[in-house]
Amino acid sequence: GWGASGQAIVEFALLLPMLIILVMGILDMARAYSVLQVVTNAAREGAREGIIPSSSSAAVTATVDAFLTAAGQTDCSTVGTKLGAAGSAGDSTVVTVSCTFTALTGTLIPGWEGTFPLSQTATMRHE
Repeated sequence: GWGASGQAIVEFALLLPMLIILVMGILDMARAYSVLQVVTNAAREGAREGIIPSSSSAAVTATVDAFLTAAGQTDCSTVGTKLGAAGSAGDSTVVTVSCTFTALTGTLIPGWEGTFPLSQTATMRHE
């Protein structure tokens, strides 16, 4: 009768917000993983630029920024760039890239502003 279908509607109405938040959380984690892959690849491209003998910190930063812009990530920065001293064999270039990820579900969770940092470091040696 009407009682059973009314009960089902009330139960559905009570569970729907939690289900939506769960699905949005899954989507946020997938987006965060995607951004993390972009950050990883940007750091790697910066390190590749850094091992070129005539490279500079400005060139590394420009390479990283160009990669991030092409991937649609604008809330990122090249935190640290350490070029090998003279570009001798065995010297390392270290590039760290950080981004701030903004979650879709951030405003739905009380006490959380919805952002968290993503950072990756890439190291390559001069050969």
